[in-house]
Amino acid sequence: MGNQVHDGIYQDKLVNIPIQLASITDRDGKITPVWFRLETEEHEIRKFMIEGIISRGEKNYVGIKEKQFVCRIEQDGMSKTLEMRYNTATQKWRIFQFL
Repeated sequence: MGNQVHDGIYQDKLVNIPIQLASITDRDGKITPVWFRLETEEHEIRKFMIEGIISRGEKNYVGIKEKQFVCRIEQDGMSKTLEMRYNTATQKWRIFQFL
């Protein structure tokens, strides 16, 4: 993660941080992220509740298929918007960027 997370505060907009995420899937297969957690540079585990999903879509870049979610979270009393992606082949979640 390098300089991306320092003292639990995000420094860069393009971050590409691997995360652990809990979601709900409805009977039609629609994924709804609920919360995620990540490890900071100081090895602290931080958990964030997803307050709202602004948009969702799919990306296909050089044969890599990902589901894209633009979400709103609260961090230190402030509302933040971020883009998360789910790689359908590796089944891994990551924060792609802060908006």
